[in-house]
Amino acid sequence: MNNTSDKFSPWEYRNIALAVVAQCAQLVHALATTGRADIRQIDACIAPLLVLDPDSNADVYPDVSQFASGLHALQQSLGNEGVKEFGEAVKYVLGMTVLQQQLMRAPSMQALIRRRLQHMTPAFATTTIAADSPETGQQPGHDFAALAALYQDTISKLTYRIHVKGNAEYLQDQRVANKIRALLLAGIRSALLWHQLGGRRWHLFIYKKRIRDCVTHIRRNLLTVH
Repeated sequence: MNNTSDKFSPWEYRNIALAVVAQCAQLVHALATTGRADIRQIDACIAPLLVLDPDSNADVYPDVSQFASGLHALQQSLGNEGVKEFGEAVKYVLGMTVLQQQLMRAPSMQALIRRRLQHMTPAFATTTIAADSPETGQQPGHDFAALAALYQDTISKLTYRIHVKGNAEYLQDQRVANKIRALLLAGIRSALLWHQLGGRRWHLFIYKKRIRDCVTHIRRNLLTVH
């Protein structure tokens, strides 16, 4: 059964969008510290970035089960036991919400991002999740390079910067760096939807229990349909 649309309320979609930001953050942390991350989870996070004219929230997140790790990370990070485990990822989440706000105040930059995404979407859509495998005959991460360049040409010029911590060996690897920048761009896109649905940073502190209860319900719902 497909986990689409009509299953989720606007309040639930608000927290799903936040969970996608959390998944992006977790993947950034994994890449920075280990040089590796699940390519399927990465692709799931990138896909909403390339949906430029959605008719509904379900168009952006047609299969919410793809964000199971983000939902888990968000749920755990809102509890005392998860603060240490997800501490670095939480910093990235907050950083992406700051950049999202700055981007909202830069309409010309938004227009540039949209134009560039329009040109790269068809090419990116042809990439399979096996693109990191030598068997494909494709250069690993070549599609991520375009998204990384877009991030550098736009988001990197905003006043706020996210400082990614990790192993210098991995951070200096161009393929890893490209994926990190692509994920940050994707996270900012989902942070934008979260904001459009009413999300605010102060909610993460004042409404922690409400958000956590909502995410718990979504996770149970996903388990029910599978």
